[in-house]
Parts: sequence; structure tokens; C-alpha cells
Amino acid sequence: MNKYNMKVVFTSVCFAVSMLLHANPWLPKVESGLGTLQRWYNPNTCLWETTNWWNAANITTMLIRYTAVTDTLKYLPLIENVFEHNKAKTKNFLNDYYDDQAWWALAWIDAYQLTGQKKYLEMAQIIFEDMTKGYDKTCGGGVYWKKPNHYKNAISNGLFMLTALRLHKVAPNTKIAKKKPLKWGEMVWKWYRETGMINRELWVIEDGLKEDCQPNRSQHWTYNQGVAIALMCELHLAKRDKQALQMAEEIAHSAMKRMTTSGVLRDITEPVMDEDAAQFKGIFIRHLAFLYQVTKKEEYKNFILNNADFIWSSGRNPNSSQFGGVWSGPFDKADAARQSSALDCLIEAMNLSKED
Repeated sequence: MNKYNMKVVFTSVCFAVSMLLHANPWLPKVESGLGTLQRWYNPNTCLWETTNWWNAANITTMLIRYTAVTDTLKYLPLIENVFEHNKAKTKNFLNDYYDDQAWWALAWIDAYQLTGQKKYLEMAQIIFEDMTKGYDKTCGGGVYWKKPNHYKNAISNGLFMLTALRLHKVAPNTKIAKKKPLKWGEMVWKWYRETGMINRELWVIEDGLKEDCQPNRSQHWTYNQGVAIALMCELHLAKRDKQALQMAEEIAHSAMKRMTTSGVLRDITEPVMDEDAAQFKGIFIRHLAFLYQVTKKEEYKNFILNNADFIWSSGRNPNSSQFGGVWSGPFDKADAARQSSALDCLIEAMNLSKED
């Protein structure tokens, strides 16, 4: 047994003892929800049925987060199977969409931080190098959404910067496409903040840029807000950029006010959601939890806990641990995207409850 596995076994025992002594009310709810999620897992594809390719990256990220929060071994073999099987099948997690690739890069950065296994870091670097090919000077800079050169939008550029900044955290001196990750992140940030995609009147992130390079207004998705919050937090941590942190808080406050019903997060198409939209809110909560880690402001913690309470009491199938997409209720339908999105929130609630 290597040192990492010995550490995990030890901490798993400590966590189990801690749970017995100080019962965390969210632990059984999360584990029940994870059990339900795994009914969609197909061991032949090492993916989850009822979801798309990018959703699987977020499900993997959620399982990595659960593992980090609980220090348990249970899902490590599954995470590795997802990596090994799909690495070969997809030629290093590359496809026609730069945002899809970024989700996988971020998942493998998290896996590297969790396990210390360099194969995960090397994969994230391979993916990011391919993403740099999507950068050009059209509209002044930025990365495209789809190959070869289609639509510069908030999610592709937000994820590009977030990936660059998180690569900087774990491998700051490595050059990728002739630049260090931090330089890539700073270059796109300088462009991004001047594009109008950050709506400073409402403090929301717009969806992207039209053909005339003007922002495509009125499409305010929760996951765009979450990714922006995270990258701005990373900028603050990397560069002591207080302005970036202030912007992250402005966006968080706006989303918590404008994208909610009675304090419960809500996306613009609800209750109608496809597999993509069903994933968005969990992404926001995951990154809001990161903002809480940076600031320790109770309003973010309370928002997460309130949403978790609603998921369990109102957004759940009353006869099971299936979580719907409308967190304020009533339960709409079950699929792996809705389940994993809700689990993002419940896992953060479980982690926050460890502080009490």
C-alpha cells in the first residue's frame, strides 16, 4: 500500500469515528443520493446514462469532491475507470467543444490534487494545450466555444481562465503553448473584462458575443455566474487582486437576488430543462462554496444550506432519493444531470455542517 492509500485509510477511519461522535445530518442523505445516481452508471462506457459528455465531467468532479470531503476510498476506482476508459476512447478527452474539454481538464486537476497521481495533471495539461488553439484576435481576443471558429462566449472563456489559474496553482512553472498558465489566464482576463460580458449594471454574466462583437444580452445562466465567481476568486488568490474578489461578490449577490424564488436558486427556463440546463445550478453552488472558503461570509454558507434543505424537503421524489431539477419543488423528473447537480449542493452542505 502506498503512502497516499495509507493516508486515505487512516483518514477514512477518523472520518467514520467523527461521524459516529458528531453525526452529520447530511451524510446519509448524500450517500443515499449517490446510490441513486449510480443506477445510471454504465460500467461498459464508464459514463452515466441520460446525460451528455460534459455532464459526465461534472459528475466526476462531484465524486472527487465527495471523496475529498469525506476522505473515503469508495469512488476512487470508479474515477480511475472513467479516466482510463474514456482517455482511450476519446483521444485525451478532446472533442469539438472547448468548454467540454475544460470541464474534463478541471476534473483531472481536482483528481491530481486529491491523489497526487501525475497522470491526471498531465492529462489536464494536454487538454489545456488543445484549448489554446481556440484563441485568436477576433473581437480582440478570447477563445471560441466550438471548433473551428464558432462563437466566443462566457462559458468557454470563463472555463479557459479557470483552468489556467488552477494549473498555475498546481504546476506554476510549466509552459503550455509557450506560456505559463498564469500568463494565459491574465491575457484572456484582460480581454474578457472589457468585452461587456460582465454586465456591471446588473452584475450578471452575459452568455457571449454576437457577430458584431457586442454582448448577447438577456441570457443569464447560473453556471456562467458560478464559473465567473470561481475564476475571480482564483485571480485574487494568485495576484492579490482585490477588485476581482469584489466583482465575484457582486455577481454572487446578484445571482442570489435575481436568480432565485424565495431564496432558492432557479434557472431561466425552469421548470423546462434539458440535460444541459439541469446541470447548471449545482455548478453555481460548487463555486459559491469556493467563494465562501475564500471570504468566510455567512451569507454564502446560509444560501447553500437553505438550498440543500429545499432540495431534500421539496425538490425530491417523496418516495425515494431522486432529486428533481426544480429545487423549490415540486419534483419534476429524475435523471443523472438533475441528481448530480443536487448532489453538488448537498455535498457542500455536508461539508459546511462539519464546521458547526
